Amino acid sequence: MKVIKTNFSKNSSQKETPILKMISTSLLREHPRNKELFDDIQGQAWQDFLESIRTSGIITPLVVTKNEDETYTVISGSQRLRAAKELGIEEVPCEVRTYKDRDGITKEDWILKDLIETNLRQRGKGNLNDLKLAKCLVELMRIYGIRRGRPSNSNNSIEKQDKMSELPSNLSQTYLTELIGISERQLRRITKLNDLIPEIQQLVDEGKLSTAEGVQLAALDEEVQRKLYYALGEDINKMTAQQIKRIKEESEESIKELVEEINKLKRELQSREYTLKLKEEEISKKENLIKQYEAAIELSSEKIKRLENGTVKEVLPDSVKKELEALKKERAEAFEKLNLLQQELEKTKKEYEELKKQATADERARKMTEEINRLNDRISTFKEISFCNSEVKEQLKNSILSLKKSLENILGSF
Repeated sequence: MKVIKTNFSKNSSQKETPILKMISTSLLREHPRNKELFDDIQGQAWQDFLESIRTSGIITPLVVTKNEDETYTVISGSQRLRAAKELGIEEVPCEVRTYKDRDGITKEDWILKDLIETNLRQRGKGNLNDLKLAKCLVELMRIYGIRRGRPSNSNNSIEKQDKMSELPSNLSQTYLTELIGISERQLRRITKLNDLIPEIQQLVDEGKLSTAEGVQLAALDEEVQRKLYYALGEDINKMTAQQIKRIKEESEESIKELVEEINKLKRELQSREYTLKLKEEEISKKENLIKQYEAAIELSSEKIKRLENGTVKEVLPDSVKKELEALKKERAEAFEKLNLLQQELEKTKKEYEELKKQATADERARKMTEEINRLNDRISTFKEISFCNSEVKEQLKNSILSLKKSLENILGSF
């Protein structure tokens, strides 16, 4: 079989010239993330596509890359491959590309980039599920180093762009909007769908919840989304934009007081820890001083003993007598200071033990703050929604009241 060399886009991830050849469909494998990111063509559109392949054949080659087991992963052309198999076509034209880790990007991400971009160019936004489009956009943002939200000129983004010598220049959200033909506002709106919990994402994917409704719910905290979904299930689509806005406002307000209490508790915990550390240092210093005084007393006693044993007391020279008296006085003072230090040490140790007991309460308080942070969706966020499950509301209410009471008890113990 004749092998033909071809050229491809200047923005391609690879330097090598690709090879065009016929490959058996039995050796072609769909990319493992293709189904996650793109829908199959369905209905009449699929029948028309099949008829086109039947009458004209596959005009545009599939883009593939060779695997270690001699099979090929399809980067562009999964629907052409699907049609070929359905029509019994055994070989299809393929453009074989070689990928490798390069310019700070892994081989897998180069492949994923081409998979997404070629499909977005060929299909366009009109043929894409918004939720899957959101996943595609976030993956490209990750690979390109584009931050979600408004375009950023951060140093990190600039450094990453410098490394990607063959990626489009001036990378920003604008590049993605031009790629699929939407505004930056639409792009930010669609990517918000990635902030939905999986259960609500599935409702959007199945068409039970519109993109607009999904974007509104995505503004809520993840735990609030979970409680709403648990309470309402698929009826979550009955909520109005005003109700969702009110939930967001009430959710924020409901935790404001607890956040203040938590911050107060954290400050007290930090103060306790600092005081405990100071006490430990004080104990260590006093213990070292005691050792020094004990050593000084021992040294004085040895000197006194040598002087007394080495000279007959009746004929002690005045100089020796004065030295003995000075040493005895020094020893007596050292004993006195030693006794005072030992008393102070005992007192400090008692204070330290008291602080350690309080530290136990501090640890309980720390665990409580973690629990409160996890339960940051408050029952008050549901109080005005008439169709909420009353049992769920009561359960949440009791949970938060119990937590608040425990927190108050801990704060009161200080």
